[in-house]
Amino acid sequence: MKKFSPSVLVSALIACQFSCSLSCLPSFADGTKSGDMPGTSNGVEIKMQPQFQEVNDKFRQIYAEARTRTLKKSQPVIIAVNDVITLVDGAKRDSVPVISEKYTLLKSVDHIVLAAFVALELDTDEPLGDEKLKQLRDLESLSQKALSSLSNSGLKVDVLDRQQQLINMALKVIDTAVKERKFSSEALTSFCRDSRKMVMQNVDEAVADQLMAVNQQVKKWHNELSVEKWKALNVVVVSGHMPRQLNSNMQYFSKLLKQKREGAHVYYCEGLSEEADGLNLVGTHILDKEIAVAFFNDEWRMHRDLLSDGAAKYLSKHPPLK
Repeated sequence: MKKFSPSVLVSALIACQFSCSLSCLPSFADGTKSGDMPGTSNGVEIKMQPQFQEVNDKFRQIYAEARTRTLKKSQPVIIAVNDVITLVDGAKRDSVPVISEKYTLLKSVDHIVLAAFVALELDTDEPLGDEKLKQLRDLESLSQKALSSLSNSGLKVDVLDRQQQLINMALKVIDTAVKERKFSSEALTSFCRDSRKMVMQNVDEAVADQLMAVNQQVKKWHNELSVEKWKALNVVVVSGHMPRQLNSNMQYFSKLLKQKREGAHVYYCEGLSEEADGLNLVGTHILDKEIAVAFFNDEWRMHRDLLSDGAAKYLSKHPPLK
């Protein structure tokens, strides 16, 4: 088995999941007694001594240092954040935008449709107040200006026609709501269903444009990297919670590196937006994989909550609200 440096072994003991959970595993594994209260043992309250907080802080420091060293040994890394993909390979750093103005234009038209829905969704079937009417008029004015500018966009005739249809559909909804000071939930649902096909055509065309740009740049990097470095390549996609499932960049890079699941060479950093967050996640994954192999002989064990087995045992004996 791979030898570990002392710092890695110590950090293994306090990997994020270890540090917060080892003390409670025995009681979870054995099942607490029915008379026990949280934070006690045999009726005696357990007190955290300050010396243990000091050593916990040192453990976290050691783990962070080991993660940084692990990351340096695990390059090259491609980070996809917002509109840019970046290759980090030692001192080399190459950042390239992959979201074109075409992508943004198509997305913006879809946002006009979505804005009309969101503006009315919570106020259907009821009289619209002055504040809501002002919001709708502002959206109407901005949408009309956007519609007038479309002829200068350079879109193909059929794509241009689709954008005009979508904006006009949204404007009709807004105009009706403003004039009648009311809009029915049934009519709003019909608007959504009627516009869905064209909205998704925009989505399909936009993501095709995005992935084409990603692939062109990745091919360039592939030709520049040695065979050994390409085999060692790690990729992290930094994005929000909602697009996590089947994320477009995750699909591309998983297929590129022939990975069937997240956690080996391809990683998703959720809810954060900084490149440093993504790089730290890569280091955590790789270091925790070493921890999982060393302690459990299972490289995927740290990809699920360390508390999960104990929680399942506890809950099997102590169902919620019982």
